[in-house]
Amino acid sequence: MVLFLIAGCATAPKIDLTTFVPDRTQKINIPPICKPKYDAPLPLVAVANFTNNTTFDFASVVQSQVQGSGERTAVGGAAVGVAPGAAGVVWGARERSRFQTDAQTISRQVNARLSESIEDGVTDEIVNMGGAKVYTRKEMGKIFSEQKFQQSGMVDDATLVSLGRLRGVKYIITGSVNNVDLKWVSHESARKGLTRGGSGSFALDLIGVAVAAGLETQEGWNIGTELTLRVLDVESGEVLFSKRMTGKHIIGKTPYPNYDALIGGIKKAAGNSLQQARPELSKYFPIKGYITMLKQSPDGKQKAARVSMGEKQGIKAGNVLYVYNFEEVEDPMSGKKECDVQRLPVTLVVSSDQLQPNASWAMVEAPSPAHLQMIKVGQLVERKPLP
Repeated sequence: MVLFLIAGCATAPKIDLTTFVPDRTQKINIPPICKPKYDAPLPLVAVANFTNNTTFDFASVVQSQVQGSGERTAVGGAAVGVAPGAAGVVWGARERSRFQTDAQTISRQVNARLSESIEDGVTDEIVNMGGAKVYTRKEMGKIFSEQKFQQSGMVDDATLVSLGRLRGVKYIITGSVNNVDLKWVSHESARKGLTRGGSGSFALDLIGVAVAAGLETQEGWNIGTELTLRVLDVESGEVLFSKRMTGKHIIGKTPYPNYDALIGGIKKAAGNSLQQARPELSKYFPIKGYITMLKQSPDGKQKAARVSMGEKQGIKAGNVLYVYNFEEVEDPMSGKKECDVQRLPVTLVVSSDQLQPNASWAMVEAPSPAHLQMIKVGQLVERKPLP
């Protein structure tokens, strides 16, 4: 299974342009009515007002995990134990009391800045994705201050939309932190079952070892987060996109997780959950350009295309680009003309060694030689939604 997954990962191609020759294919003729399709100004996006709806109570979660567990080998008063109906970390009364007091203090500190950390994570995701200009949380704070609002979680979507219009914002990304959960996960019994003697089959024994190794990485304190993400269209005021996401991060087996480990774990769990929205978010922030030059191999079996998008626009090695043709269509009844958009059955894959600040080279992937000849200078290209 591991070998199959590794083999299935796509890699960005490398292009030795010195071995390619110019392709003299004629440029496309773009109908005037279709030229606005090439306009691709980066939309202004504001990330704001993530509310914290959690009742994160670290101490009560820990107590529910240790209830009914049996003592094992104790180290410094704490031990990892498994018993029928429960699994967790076992402390004496004094250790539990001390940990409960410390954890309650930590919980209050976490909740005070949890929304800000999520907003920063969303901002990082949009910036790294490309295709948009993003207001920082500091800039949004100034807007709230100017308009006599406070970011207290009480500003509704309608107010956010109104503030966005004042600043020329196209989209507002907001949402909530619904839950933060901490629990101890133990796979001691599962590991014993897998390692108790051989199965008689070398392949099955290897699978058992691999599964045991996977279970080992899951053991310890697991932090889970649940977030809701919404995209608001400032012009219309409607919610374009809403998604509930969950994320997880393991902070280890330390009996007393410190403040830094807890904060870092929550941020990483939330960051992992945000990746689930990447495909949908990238649809709202497409990166557009066009083909400026073509080259082909001497035998004509391969083509490379130079496009007007590069690192500054958010293009990365391995990105897949769609290619479009346009055609003017006239309605036979009304005589009204419109632009018909046609996506070609070919894609461009951005090279890893020909990526420039404002341009990049990509290999053309086509199902047949005839499709390969469809590629022409001037065609619109757009980054495929991210996985």
